[in-house]
Amino acid sequence: MAKVDRHGSATTLTAEQLDQLLDEAPSPRYRALWAIQRWTAGRIGECLALSWGDVNGAVTFRRANTKTKRTRQVPAATRLAAELDAYRHAWTKEHGHQPARSESLFPAKGSTHTPMSRQAADKALRQTCAALGMQGVSTHSFRRSFATSALRRGVDLPTIQRVTGHKSLGSLGHYLEVGEAEVMAAIEGA
Repeated sequence: MAKVDRHGSATTLTAEQLDQLLDEAPSPRYRALWAIQRWTAGRIGECLALSWGDVNGAVTFRRANTKTKRTRQVPAATRLAAELDAYRHAWTKEHGHQPARSESLFPAKGSTHTPMSRQAADKALRQTCAALGMQGVSTHSFRRSFATSALRRGVDLPTIQRVTGHKSLGSLGHYLEVGEAEVMAAIEGA
C-alpha cells in the first residue's frame, strides 16, 4: 500500500525520479542529504547524525546512531563521492571555513555542531516532491528504492542487507517492492 497521509509504505522511486529529486533540491545541503540516503540506504536519523569525520571514502554510521546499534560502513559510490565533494565546497562557503571532523555534516541553521532536525529534512522533501508531483514519498523512500533497485539488478539479499543494516532478511523483505512483472516472471519460469 502506498503511503498516504503518513500511513502505509513509502513510495519506491526510480533512478530517474531520484535524479529529479537531487536536481530540484532546495539547497546543496538537501541535495547532499538525499544523495547519502540514495546511495547508502541510510535512515534519516542516521544521516542527520553524521559529522564530517564520518565521510571519508565511506560513510560510517556509528552504532550510537543506528536503529540496530551496530556500526555500519558503506563505501562511497562514485556519484556520492562527487556529491560530497561539491557539498564540502558549499558548506565551506556558507560557514566561512573548512569543516572540522567533529562538525555536523547537515547542521541546523546558525550552527555547525547541532544537526538539522528531522522535521526540517522532512518538510524540504515533502515540498520538493509536491512541486514535482510525486506522491507517497517520505525520507524512507530512499531506503526502499535502494533495496528494490538492487534486488532488480540481481544483487543478492545478504549484500543488500549489509548495506541497509537490517538485522534479518525478514525485516529487509518489508522494504522490497515486487511488481506484477516480477511475479509473472516467477510464475512463468516455474
